[in-house]
Amino acid sequence: MRILTYVFETELAFSEPVRRHSFVLRCLPKSTNTQTVMESQVFTFPRIPLNGQVDGFGNRITLGYCPDKHTRFNFYATGQAMVSNDFAGKTPAHPVFLQPSKLTHPDEAIMAMATKLAGDPTCPPEESTAIWDTACRLSHGVFEAFTYEPGATNIQTMAAEALALGRGVCQDYAHVLIALCRACGIPARYVTGLMIGEGATHAWVEVHDGVRWRGLDPTNDRIVDDQYLLFATGRDFEDCPIERGVFLGNASQVQKVTATLSDNA
Repeated sequence: MRILTYVFETELAFSEPVRRHSFVLRCLPKSTNTQTVMESQVFTFPRIPLNGQVDGFGNRITLGYCPDKHTRFNFYATGQAMVSNDFAGKTPAHPVFLQPSKLTHPDEAIMAMATKLAGDPTCPPEESTAIWDTACRLSHGVFEAFTYEPGATNIQTMAAEALALGRGVCQDYAHVLIALCRACGIPARYVTGLMIGEGATHAWVEVHDGVRWRGLDPTNDRIVDDQYLLFATGRDFEDCPIERGVFLGNASQVQKVTATLSDNA
């Protein structure tokens, strides 16, 4: 068990003044079967009133609106959470995590890869251990099929496109693993969060082993443990971006993200 401290900041720089800026943030962790949020807070600059809510996937969201003109906007979040490797207890899996989503729809290549790594997708594993073992094989297969290359893809790249390219970032690794798991009858969901030692957000996958959700990180070819902090989950990236907003103006924008996750031990 670890107590992790996180600091997350996003800076938006606009090429000219914008106004009527509405946004939704998912930069606050939520409590799950493996992590308990101890404290968390979020600020903006310019300072404006913020409204906290929970979305349909149980993620904590922060909504805000800045009516005045501005050329720079910062989101700053910090807090602590207690994270454990103890997977005791049961957690349910909604059927939606078995269905293909926009960014994880399988093509023939994904189905062929699922069959090669896990056997006949029409006969999904039923026992918890067998489900987990299958998911681990699929995750390792994704790791071997990819070369990590920032800039090779974008946030709209679908799993099938990323697999055909064989290059991408953590989002692409996660989308392909989700597509493979669902093709094999294993519920899987996308996770956005932080990993100790990283300078930006990270993405991985949680699979349901028939009893509970457990994490796999195909980008680093490892099982998710108490060195990870979960912010949000969804069917794919589009359900849980850290920041999404709209504004009035013709400005272009440059985004800079910095994040740290440290162990208090």
